[in-house]
Amino acid sequence: MQQDPGRKRYGLMTVAVLLMLVALLFVTSAEREALSPAECAVREALAPIERVFLRVASEVSGAAHTVVNLRRLVRENDRLYLEISRLMAENARLEEYRLENARLRRLLDFQARLDYATCAAEVIARDPSNWLGTVTINKGTRHGVRKNAAVVTLEGLVGRVISTTPRTSTVLLILDPRSAVGGMVQRTRTLVLVEGDPGRPGLCLVKTLTPESDIQVGDRVLSSGLGGVYPKGLVIGEVVEVMPGKYGVGRAACLKPVVDFVRLEEVVVITGAPVPDGIPAGADGSSSADGRQGEAR
Repeated sequence: MQQDPGRKRYGLMTVAVLLMLVALLFVTSAEREALSPAECAVREALAPIERVFLRVASEVSGAAHTVVNLRRLVRENDRLYLEISRLMAENARLEEYRLENARLRRLLDFQARLDYATCAAEVIARDPSNWLGTVTINKGTRHGVRKNAAVVTLEGLVGRVISTTPRTSTVLLILDPRSAVGGMVQRTRTLVLVEGDPGRPGLCLVKTLTPESDIQVGDRVLSSGLGGVYPKGLVIGEVVEVMPGKYGVGRAACLKPVVDFVRLEEVVVITGAPVPDGIPAGADGSSSADGRQGEAR
């Protein structure tokens, strides 16, 4: 059978190409001093294309890296935001503890200076309809608090207890129109009556007991100790206005209390008579003798 001439030529060409490739590999595999002109031409022609592909690959890699970093930064930012929020809340809580500790230290120091059996209490409630009239404290009969017990702070007089339960008490503030405190003008020792002013919330009305009573703006008014409820010498407030008395008889005055009733948080309740000399006060301000009686009960 005679072979096809075209198929024979195709086979010869294939063999020749393979031989050329083998020869080219042999020639290029050996170490040479310089590239051939054809290689130089090919490399120069491909160099711009290689630079473009390299730049594109670099930008794609950078973009992918940026996306990965962005996701990581978003997660880190969320974590840091939560951590900052937690630290801010903790800082606010610690600051509140610091302020409370400072107030309690001053209150305990004030208790130590009093000559009466006392107990410290915290304001836990107010009457929404009479915000400056009454408050509820967290001490009651179990702590020695009784009706009509005087309530004070280190600034001055707060009011008196009007009702009690075993663990709580209601305090009538001196701002309430139902309140009446026997007072004394510190400068002249003139006796006066201090009542809550119904027309001006937050202030008190000072009534003189005699027409010739001398009272002036800036006078400080103290508790007189008369009446058996409030101890003598507690600061009530300062006169800010003097005016004619009722029906034009005598004089009256407007008094601003020294206690900030809007920010009232802790108070001291005077639970008993003056502590005899030689009996140390307890940690809560009450005498050791009172504490032993409480345990006996």
